[in-house]
Amino acid sequence: MFFLLLTGLIISIVVGTTLMLNGNILFGVVSIGIGTIILLIIVFYYGKKKNRKKKFDCMPDCDCGPDLDCDCGPDCN
Repeated sequence: MFFLLLTGLIISIVVGTTLMLNGNILFGVVSIGIGTIILLIIVFYYGKKKNRKKKFDCMPDCDCGPDLDCDCGPDCN
């Protein structure tokens, strides 16, 4: 999904720039606006996804407490 959005972003900006250079300002600005929206979607969505990955990181559990979990394996509950 990331590469699809990135491809759409690049195409949108190139088409917008080409249209603006050829004198079709309205469609060029609309195309660059769409590219900007796609960029914001990429930054915000994948920024939140990166933080979620850190939140559920599994750490080894090497304490032999009351639950007798002495295997030093990851505790992902």
